[in-house]
Amino acid sequence: MATDSTAQSGNFISSLTSRLSAWWEGEEASGDGGEDTDVAFASGQGDAMDGAGWPAPRLAAAQLLFGEGCTFPGSKRAITQLIEPLQLGENMTVVDIGAGIGTATRVIAQETGAKVEALEIDPAQVELAQRFAEQSGLGDKVAVVEGSLGNCQIEPGSRDAIFGREALLGESEKDKAFLEMWSLLKPGGQILLADFVAKVPEGAKEDAAEWAKFEKMKPHLTTVDNIKQGLSATHLDVHMAEDISDQFCSHILRGLAGLTDTLKQGNVPKDQRPWIMWEVELWARRVTTLQAGNIGIYRFHASKAIE
Repeated sequence: MATDSTAQSGNFISSLTSRLSAWWEGEEASGDGGEDTDVAFASGQGDAMDGAGWPAPRLAAAQLLFGEGCTFPGSKRAITQLIEPLQLGENMTVVDIGAGIGTATRVIAQETGAKVEALEIDPAQVELAQRFAEQSGLGDKVAVVEGSLGNCQIEPGSRDAIFGREALLGESEKDKAFLEMWSLLKPGGQILLADFVAKVPEGAKEDAAEWAKFEKMKPHLTTVDNIKQGLSATHLDVHMAEDISDQFCSHILRGLAGLTDTLKQGNVPKDQRPWIMWEVELWARRVTTLQAGNIGIYRFHASKAIE
């Protein structure tokens, strides 16, 4: 991506964090306020904010950034477009892995009529996902389960599709994950994954080391070819490996740009404010990393052979 684009995004994010700090501190942001804010971010705000868990204030803060019921960038329309290759219908069954608070889970069920099982290991997110599903009237279409690919009660060979956003990033044994996906699929079943990859391996290694300082897990990046080879080795036919980095950055920046207007609508509890700053920095670093060009986010579509 162009250097100008990266610089513009960096300037916008620095300005946003400075304005947030000044707003909450009740004073004008100084010319070098952004630098002070960055130092505070880099410190992680202490051990209580290590980013590894999802306490209630963080869940609330993330939804201020991306909208109620969302802790991940991407609108309902964006999710619908993302899953288009699956051609889902109301008689189909889907597993959403690493489902978070079930944003994509609900969109898939609402837009396609398919029955969706959301797998999520974080209890707080599971509870919130269940609540949102009930509020949306999707009790007959959505099941939220605390679990993961290797730790669930789904019958082998019983599902039509598996979907995941950022489900592989923290997974060090990706080939094992592919095998677990394969085992859950019916003959002809499909996989659609959107995840981070190393586009330029050497450069990605350096970028990931810096990026990982603020991630809630250790990123385990691999190349596009390695993912394609891993899927193929599991007897999955790969149909698509598409770079969607530009679209993903746009979704993040749209959330960041709308944050100020969202916050102006009412007072933000003090326990949410550090988490808002944390989420802004987390996603800002991801934009910067993606725009550097060594790391990207790709959409992969594959299917199990029809026996």
